[in-house]
Amino acid sequence: MHGKLSLAALALISAVSGATAQEVVSGAAKVVDADIVMVEKQRVILWAVDAPERPQKCFVGDLLWDCYGAARQALGELIASGEASCTLTPGEPDKFNRRYGVCISAGKDIGAELVRLGMARAFVEQGDDYLAEEEEAKAAAIGVFQPGAKIDAPWEFRKTDPRNYR
Repeated sequence: MHGKLSLAALALISAVSGATAQEVVSGAAKVVDADIVMVEKQRVILWAVDAPERPQKCFVGDLLWDCYGAARQALGELIASGEASCTLTPGEPDKFNRRYGVCISAGKDIGAELVRLGMARAFVEQGDDYLAEEEEAKAAAIGVFQPGAKIDAPWEFRKTDPRNYR
């Protein structure tokens, strides 16, 4: 009887932990876009983060500013170690084989850091995970929140651009 009970308990524990297990990809990381990384062979869009798009025009005062390039460079600096671990959100990849996820590199949440640096916005359509970091960037007046910045939120820019980014 004791053996049967232990097997049943083990089966229950396995079923419960399997249901809540999250998919994680870890390993070599590189920048794909201003808010997308490649970890091993999986492209990961940073969850609840939205950085400027490549064709997006940003201005500081009357000067054109490469906000996309600045965001992409900041992301590269955040994964300078070349390693990352991303916990993927449930669901299938999109048509470009990308998944959403929260990625950690050198012990830091790179999405949170990108927003804290003012190089991306908190994407509240997905979640309010990084609103506090966005408030920090606004208070520090850095990145897309610097004085004189004229920058559409990336989600607003996508509404005016015919390409399908997300």
